[in-house]
Amino acid sequence: MAAAAITCTGVWKSYRMYHQRAHTLKERVIAGGNRYDRFWALRGVDLEVPAGSTIGIVGANGSGKSTLLKVMAGILTPDEGAVEVNGSVSPLLELGTGFHPELTGRENVFLAGSLLGQSRRDVERRYDDIVEFAGIAPFMDVPVKNYSSGMYARLAFSTAISVDPEILIVDEVLSVGDASFQMRCHERIAELRAEGRTIVLVSHSIDTIRALCTRAAWIDEGVVREHGVPRDVVASYQDQIRSDSADDRHRSSSGPSGERRAAGAEITDVSFRTDDGAVAASFRTGDRFVVRLHYRCAPGVGDLVCGVAVHRAGDFVHVFGQNTAQADLLLGPTGDGVVEFRVDRLPLLSGLYLLTVALHDPTGLKVYDWREQEYSFLVSENLALPAGDGIVHVDGRWTLAPASVMS
Repeated sequence: MAAAAITCTGVWKSYRMYHQRAHTLKERVIAGGNRYDRFWALRGVDLEVPAGSTIGIVGANGSGKSTLLKVMAGILTPDEGAVEVNGSVSPLLELGTGFHPELTGRENVFLAGSLLGQSRRDVERRYDDIVEFAGIAPFMDVPVKNYSSGMYARLAFSTAISVDPEILIVDEVLSVGDASFQMRCHERIAELRAEGRTIVLVSHSIDTIRALCTRAAWIDEGVVREHGVPRDVVASYQDQIRSDSADDRHRSSSGPSGERRAAGAEITDVSFRTDDGAVAASFRTGDRFVVRLHYRCAPGVGDLVCGVAVHRAGDFVHVFGQNTAQADLLLGPTGDGVVEFRVDRLPLLSGLYLLTVALHDPTGLKVYDWREQEYSFLVSENLALPAGDGIVHVDGRWTLAPASVMS
């Protein structure tokens, strides 16, 4: 077992939420003091970060992720509990901390470097690497107030990442700049990880958590709900997101009794079927794939459109979507009905996929029923087909061209 770089034991942290804050002694006397409620951002957090590991923290906005990083970095002091840190820490919590808009890029590199605990000689030694990493050498003698937001972020990140900490704490800053710069940011984080540095990062990018992290923690309402392998933690977090989304839709479409209320039409059943009509939950690439949808339509509703969409589980990549209007097929008979979406040869490669189904009018403005990613199915490899990478199987062929085409 690796020694712990950071150990949080029973950490509680609160903020005061003032109803009316007095700004003078007279106001305080008249009002009887500042009145506030206490909001607990962290509630008894127990978390250990092994030395040399890279741990990603996921959670909704306001769940306590940034507060936890600030406590780990020593910027905030917990109300209760303790945080033990073994090693030098470099917090990358807000890009551009210490930058002055009237100073040039060059001057701000030295200013920010000093705030990060580097001597002028340290900054001079690293200056060329910082500029090269940022990729804005022609603009280093221009005041940063004239920079674009992307240039500003690139220089700020390059300056902050130039330090050599034993523990790096990063708060949602790996999405700055263009695609090329983001790639360099990820490569730099990977280099630090390979060097055995301890990295704690917050990111809303599930791909980043899975690609860079050896551990993950899910924080919800100030509590660590799960801590472990990134794949498992992310899956639990996404399950909660989908559950909350379904609950929100249920509440928004519910009447006083709390029952689901359909404005004229509703989906009553959804199932996956095989070639012979049997209900199934798993398929192979190339199999016939059928989605059978039962619906109910009230009198006077008019034409209905049924749509389906498929997303890849894990990162929610939208694979495809189709509806009956695109096929010149409109629904709408009063009473119960059944419609099927058929794929003769399922092109999806191995993985778990999520299905969304919906009923709406032909304009798409009036939605009768919507089930967002509520149904899942598994696709496994078909050994009879050539192996491939990505999301879909493309029935391509390789051939050797005759020598005559090389001229």
